[in-house]
Amino acid sequence: EMQRSLVGSEMCIRDRSGRCFRPAEKIWKVMQMAIPLYLTTIEQDIFDTFRYLPHAVAVGVGFVTVAAAWKNQQMIKKQKRLEHAHAVPGTQLLLWFLVAVYFAMMLSITLFSREPGSRTGVDVKLFETWGNQRLPDRYFVENILLFLPFGVLLPAAVPSLRKGWCCVYAAFSTSMMLETVQLLTERGYCQLDDVVTNTLGAAIGYLVFALVRKCWRGKIEE
Repeated sequence: EMQRSLVGSEMCIRDRSGRCFRPAEKIWKVMQMAIPLYLTTIEQDIFDTFRYLPHAVAVGVGFVTVAAAWKNQQMIKKQKRLEHAHAVPGTQLLLWFLVAVYFAMMLSITLFSREPGSRTGVDVKLFETWGNQRLPDRYFVENILLFLPFGVLLPAAVPSLRKGWCCVYAAFSTSMMLETVQLLTERGYCQLDDVVTNTLGAAIGYLVFALVRKCWRGKIEE
């Protein structure tokens, strides 16, 4: 029979032999071991994605080159005279480049790195991927991190997405399309958790964008 008593400021649970178990101390020790391992696993997964970076950069360079040439041509046609045409600003080119690299990385991680038919199934149960393993499922957190750049880069590059709901809805739609393609090509599990965590990640990213934008405007006004 277990008996509870207070030892100092902590609850102590004693068994028949009189041994004392402190639940809070036990939980803290488990957390001290689990959290570093959990963060290390996520860190390793993030660094693993860098192998797609060279291809993503190549896609970004190609996209910016084509987009800039097309945009400048449109400006020339619109203004009819070359001397009055304005080149695309360097900041805009940089943002286009970062967006292209980001989407190339995203598609590599979620689709192109997997063999067709390697993953099948649909899961519409919310939070199904949280805590089903020895450690809370790292993919839950990684899916949030995957769409953080979406909430930062897309509003910066596309003025029409600078309203919060527009950005979040665009992220939701993008995640839904990814899940649909994964389902049709059998390159990933179609899960409700993925859509929820992706959208949450974009919302957090947008808050970062909005905060930085507000601070930047404040400095300019000063």
